[in-house]
Amino acid sequence: MKKFLKITAVILLSLLIFFVGTFKYRQYQANQISIPKNTTALIKFSADEIYKSLATNLLAHPGFYLKSDSNQNKASKIEGFEHGLKIPASIYFYSIQNQPKTALFSRLAIDNLKDFENFLKGTLKFQLFKKEGLNYGKSRLGNITILYNNDAAAFVVSNEVANYDSVLTDILKQKNQIKIVESNFKNIAQATEHIAFQNLKNQGSINFENGAVKFSFEFLLETIVPSKTLKHRKFNVESSVNFWLNADFAKAVNKPLKLKTIVLESDSLAKYYEGYLDFEWTGTINQLDSVISYDYNDDFEKVEKVTLQKRKIPNFIFSIDAAAGFKNYLSRQNVIHLDSGILNKSVFPLYKVFANEAGKQLIFSTKQSAILNPSVVSSDDFFGLNINFSKLNRQLDLPVLKPYLKNLKQLEVNGDAINRGKVRIKGNLSFIDDDINSLYQTLKGL
Repeated sequence: MKKFLKITAVILLSLLIFFVGTFKYRQYQANQISIPKNTTALIKFSADEIYKSLATNLLAHPGFYLKSDSNQNKASKIEGFEHGLKIPASIYFYSIQNQPKTALFSRLAIDNLKDFENFLKGTLKFQLFKKEGLNYGKSRLGNITILYNNDAAAFVVSNEVANYDSVLTDILKQKNQIKIVESNFKNIAQATEHIAFQNLKNQGSINFENGAVKFSFEFLLETIVPSKTLKHRKFNVESSVNFWLNADFAKAVNKPLKLKTIVLESDSLAKYYEGYLDFEWTGTINQLDSVISYDYNDDFEKVEKVTLQKRKIPNFIFSIDAAAGFKNYLSRQNVIHLDSGILNKSVFPLYKVFANEAGKQLIFSTKQSAILNPSVVSSDDFFGLNINFSKLNRQLDLPVLKPYLKNLKQLEVNGDAINRGKVRIKGNLSFIDDDINSLYQTLKGL
């Protein structure tokens, strides 16, 4: 028996060493790729790290992953998914200087050309054609273009349709490129996060953990100056959503904010704003609203008919610390009707919103004469956002969104100042099921 256990242990250890070595080698190969010398930003998708997280979670909870799915249509979704590509340990996307900011480029090796072309035509419904002796594939919307040969495919994804032929040709032929480990983005090559982002000034990462998605971003934010004394209003424990910003806005070029016939000068808004604003959504309330319909009188003339309708709406409060005169300024700009104290419908058409003053605070709320909690809480952060999806899902009457939100539990986002002009935003999106990988829960909910 001891001999059997020793042999089993040796086999398991050997397999572990083999798999670790394989993953290490695949990552080493992935990091030897070249990128254009004029790359301005890089996104790294660590495929192997994601695979490992999912595999580990599957071993811990096989029943959840392997149970039969009553939706028989899912089998048809993966039919014909022989994409013909070689998927490396990490896939890199990059933006390039003098190209649209939304355009992301990449290059992948082809494992089987026939499978690849069948995948483009059959699964993705791409149009395939030849131009000047080169093979092209293009999506129906024209926002994805692929240039390929027998060995590799270069492609671009963008919301801006443009001619990317010369750029894709250079990427496919690996012209004017530099190895990633010798570039300004060499640090990202060592990153083990599931998704990592970097440009010359900013960086960030996303990880799909069990029961939660965790993310962190560091970036220059010169337009916002966090306050020296950080605090926020104490929110109701029953609130579904709360948000605060304890910061000033740096002086910038005055740009008018236009909404239909309403114009607000950014300089004027900055003059009144005093470094703090927050938002809170607590349950629902009933509100009477005027509903206009049309009918015909005895003389067959079309007449307007106004009826009052009671409906449930979000009970929210939005408050701003502002200097005296802010409410009058908004009234002059036709944002607020002073006689009724109601926000102009063209500014917020969904619900009737009331405007009130309490000390130095201007309050907008769906409940008339809403009262703010005067208690204040100290904080290490200048920014915070909390969404309780469990409460929100019970209150929302939006059938389109509910299927996508039903698996979510809580979103917590906080922002703190690292140094002058640079901030860090950290967040945690938790799911109802704490044990199952968040990426799998996300994809399963689509």
